Amino acid sequence: MALFWVCVLATVGIGLTISYCSGIFGRVSGYASKLPFIIPKWLVIATPPVLFLHLGIALYFVLNENVYTDNGRVVRGWTWAFWITLFVATAITPYFIYHGMPVAAYVMSTITTALALGTTILAYRQSIAGGVVMTVFFIVVALIMFYLGFWAFA
Repeated sequence: MALFWVCVLATVGIGLTISYCSGIFGRVSGYASKLPFIIPKWLVIATPPVLFLHLGIALYFVLNENVYTDNGRVVRGWTWAFWITLFVATAITPYFIYHGMPVAAYVMSTITTALALGTTILAYRQSIAGGVVMTVFFIVVALIMFYLGFWAFA
């Protein structure tokens, strides 16, 4: 249980601190007129905690599996590398959105989606449950990427 709580609380706590420092609270209504269609404010505020919760749960499922082979250790190492990079990309993407940089936000969300795909594949190699949780994360991030692409190029 300790591993679960450390993974989830650290991921959600650090991720939300970084994300919410981007100005998400003060700028949701400021850029609402520039977005392609209006998303409810509560959904905008609730998206980062849900994303970070998924990342934390997936990390728990992956770390909860024992690794016995050299190949398993290599996969675990690459999973860590992808997961940390995905975590950082997910945490800083709101900065570009709420500072009125649609192309930069789209580029960051595209990078985040690519990292989510890689992390999902690596999670499936270690834990089916971790892969399923990462699949949900990947779908949500891909939808955000399409939305930001429409905003950037419409």
